[in-house]
Amino acid sequence: MSRSIRCAAVIALSLLPVAADAQARDRVWARLSVGRGDLQVSCNICRSADQSSWSADVSVGGWTGKRMKLGGELGLWRRGGDDATQRVMQLGAVSQIYPFQVPAFVKLGVGLLTYNASDGEESLDATSFAVQGGLGFDIPVPGKYIVVPQVMLVQGLNGGLYLDGTKVTGWSRVTLVRLGLGVGVGR
Repeated sequence: MSRSIRCAAVIALSLLPVAADAQARDRVWARLSVGRGDLQVSCNICRSADQSSWSADVSVGGWTGKRMKLGGELGLWRRGGDDATQRVMQLGAVSQIYPFQVPAFVKLGVGLLTYNASDGEESLDATSFAVQGGLGFDIPVPGKYIVVPQVMLVQGLNGGLYLDGTKVTGWSRVTLVRLGLGVGVGR
């Protein structure tokens, strides 16, 4: 019985800072964004042309202070056509830092990025270490919602592209520039 009381006391005391700060700011935040993404894959056998298509990302995390959020993000980009379908998926940790009094933020992140191009017969793949940086702005709307225009640069570096499991290039780079509009909660 006393063990249950101690556990309840520890839980209650740990929630006090959350309850005190809840009036000023929600502790948890989430955002869903959609927009356009401009992809370029650079290697010794790659086309040099950029390719644009729709992109989306979902982010979830928590506030660590009055001017910083930390969380996780899943980003997707896809382009399909008659010749081939290309996909990019990014999974990583992100931070949003609010350096000014206005609700503008700087976004930084690290994670993994996968690239796949397939024509139905052959598949070209790469898994990259990725870094990202960008800028955005939280626009409050009635209720607890925010609208978030943002621009992001994601850079993935990897040891090469693989065609059906066989390495066909040396180092390659996957670059994705995303311009999106998000809707979120937790300002």
